[in-house]
Amino acid sequence: MRKLVLNLLVFIFILSGVLSVSIVASAAGNFGLDDTAATAFNNTGIKKADLVLTIGSLVNTALSFVGVVFLILIIYGGFLWMTAGGSDDKVNKAIGIFTNSSIGLMIVIAAYLITRYIGTAIINSLK
Repeated sequence: MRKLVLNLLVFIFILSGVLSVSIVASAAGNFGLDDTAATAFNNTGIKKADLVLTIGSLVNTALSFVGVVFLILIIYGGFLWMTAGGSDDKVNKAIGIFTNSSIGLMIVIAAYLITRYIGTAIINSLK
């Protein structure tokens, strides 16, 4: 019981340190939000480059989301492997999840790089 209370106090101490640093950092500046707002609410009309940037942003967001899903699956496979307790069925299931997630993550990274390369080429050709 004493060890649990000690661990809880250490966790609360670390959490309060992290939160205080993030509060101070967020109060230090606006992190470019003024520039983003000026760009987002620019009423001069939509240009071709703006459309390409918007589509590229949507594709990057989707690929990032899929990458996070695959990363969670990799962590889940590792957790299954660690908690298998020597059971061959659980180990084989974990290896299957880990292998398929790794392959999927490589595909997502390749798709992201290809999309970024093509998007950069299109944007540079419009300038």
